[in-house]
Amino acid sequence: MASHGGGGGMVKTILIWSAVIIAIILVLLWLISGGPRKIREAAGGIGNPLSAIFGFGTSKGAAFKLPWQPNDLNIAPELTFGTDTESGESPNPDELSDAEREYEELQRKIVAAKNFGEPSPYRGQVSIYEHAADESAESEYVSIQASSENTAPVSLAGWSLQSAVTGIRGFVPRGTSIFTLGAINAQQTISLEPGVSAVIASGFSPVGTSFRENLCTGYLSQMQDFRPSLGNRCPAPSESLPLTADNVRLYGESCIDFVRELPACTFPLTVPNNLTSACRGFIVEKLSYNGCVDTYRYRSTFLRGVWRIYLGAGNELWRNAHDVVRLLDAEGRTVDVLVY
Repeated sequence: MASHGGGGGMVKTILIWSAVIIAIILVLLWLISGGPRKIREAAGGIGNPLSAIFGFGTSKGAAFKLPWQPNDLNIAPELTFGTDTESGESPNPDELSDAEREYEELQRKIVAAKNFGEPSPYRGQVSIYEHAADESAESEYVSIQASSENTAPVSLAGWSLQSAVTGIRGFVPRGTSIFTLGAINAQQTISLEPGVSAVIASGFSPVGTSFRENLCTGYLSQMQDFRPSLGNRCPAPSESLPLTADNVRLYGESCIDFVRELPACTFPLTVPNNLTSACRGFIVEKLSYNGCVDTYRYRSTFLRGVWRIYLGAGNELWRNAHDVVRLLDAEGRTVDVLVY
């Protein structure tokens, strides 16, 4: 009997130690598999304690709400500035696109152009107010204007326009105040009286020189292409041939009727056969650009407030998009800046 009791105690001891060893192994496996971390995550995911008790909704964003809770429990995403939204890292300058590099370089040059060198004493007296960048030098121009508050004309002798992006520079030439077609026109320094403007084109002049617009310059656009257009603002042809008894006797009624029907700024390339020779001579002499100038040049309103200036460049001077054009005086100081 004693030996039987001793054998039963040994079996009991072995079972106890086996259970302890199995428990220790299970604990170790639980720790290795991340048991504590999973408990923390589960606890952090319980948005409403009642949902965990009663089983409403999911562990996140439970549908059941306490009376003091707001309707919307969603939390906005965290915002970051100056970083890659996906990786959270700042963009690498080496990975910028060509367009981004060009934009940054343009911004740098804009700042440099606006603060370049010593400002001109003419700053505020002449300004750039318009531009047109196109695919050819003939269509490319910049418009400037003298302030109406100036007390004296501003001489453009030695002035220039320069691209701050490309460095290309074009100098303002001399011109003629009253242009004569088919003649050698005397050249003079171009000056802008108060309120007078100038269209400065990059290409060559269609008439061979820079000139100031007048009452008759609309005739020039009949045979030449000007950009921007000169317009059709000329005295009506009938002003040159009013209906009087002397004109009827000299030129004939048919002549007067024909002249009255002519559009402004237009020299007739064909005339009716019933016109007298005197009428034909009058048309050739008076209804042309030079004839108009001879008739109206002494009017106080003959000269218009616009110069047409041509830099004589064979190629475009400005970029079609994104350029900085500086107006420089004779000393190279900045008068005004155009950014586009």
